[in-house]
Amino acid sequence: MEIIEHQETDFRNEKEFIAWKKYSDVGLSKTDKERLYSRILASSMRSRKTRRRRIIYFTAAAACIALLAVSTVVLLQRQSYWENNLHHADELAHGATTSNQIRFISGDTVVEIGENAQLAQNQDGSMSVMQATNVSNISLSHNVMNKLIVPAGRLSTLQLSDGTKIWLNSGTELHFPSNFSSQSREIRVIGEIYVEVAASQTPFYVNTSLFRLKVHGTKFNVFAFDENEENNVTLVEGSVEIVTQNRHTIWLSPNEKAVVSPIEAYKTRVNVEEYISWTEGVLIFNKTPFSVVLKKIGRHYDVKFVNDSGNDLSEKTCTGKLFLSEDFEEILISLSALASTQFRREGNVIHLVKENEQ
Repeated sequence: MEIIEHQETDFRNEKEFIAWKKYSDVGLSKTDKERLYSRILASSMRSRKTRRRRIIYFTAAAACIALLAVSTVVLLQRQSYWENNLHHADELAHGATTSNQIRFISGDTVVEIGENAQLAQNQDGSMSVMQATNVSNISLSHNVMNKLIVPAGRLSTLQLSDGTKIWLNSGTELHFPSNFSSQSREIRVIGEIYVEVAASQTPFYVNTSLFRLKVHGTKFNVFAFDENEENNVTLVEGSVEIVTQNRHTIWLSPNEKAVVSPIEAYKTRVNVEEYISWTEGVLIFNKTPFSVVLKKIGRHYDVKFVNDSGNDLSEKTCTGKLFLSEDFEEILISLSALASTQFRREGNVIHLVKENEQ
């Protein structure tokens, strides 16, 4: 492992006619009568215009209220659809086997998938699972939210029915429908994914617990683990719009990252390679806090680091590359030298202890 220490004219009502009749019978000259008629007519026209404007205003207002009501119903129905399907998928996930295999859930079907398998959603309502030279098909339940769970220590890829390609990092859950609607393509993620969205006139959305991301055709990385207070989106190509829970909107251009937390949201320029290299089996660190380095390594190798050394791991930083194919024991040796600590392993728990306290 190469890691180096460092961070809208005529009379039409009774009032007009009575006024004209009253003054037409008195001794007014022809000219005065014509002037009086003109004033009454002009006044009548202004009154009709005012009434017309009021009718248009109230009609428009009523239409807006009706549209808002319909939109609210549609939004609530969509939210209910997602929540009901996600709740059902969660129940199945908790009731399924607790092994560390990749799991795919569709309706009441739970399938375990081997490591390095590639999944592809087909137009005929099925899912193809390709592993080495073997290809198997899984029938998808209609009108449900499917769920792909990639546990710690595993990676997976998925191609959706529209051609969109998704890479799933360790410890990630992806929710996607069996069929996209004609109005939108939507998925939800807990974890980390890299996405290459297939170009289409139908907008593509990624939902997380802290924000909603809208794209049309682009490449980006989403980091949205529930245990992290800050989530982020890194844009490689195209443009994306991010709307947070607090209604804050961020537009990203290539080589920009949006950072979102419950209390703030901002963007910054970055080297995108540091955020997408995991899809190639490499982690790149650039003055990264040692605590973050351990969390990423722990997620990939399915271990948990416990700091018993008394050292503040957020103060020390690392710069370099970590090839995920390396032997974990060798990685521990390198980490030990960087952090000036020793490691004591107890199954999948790695304790950081002070030197000479093993």
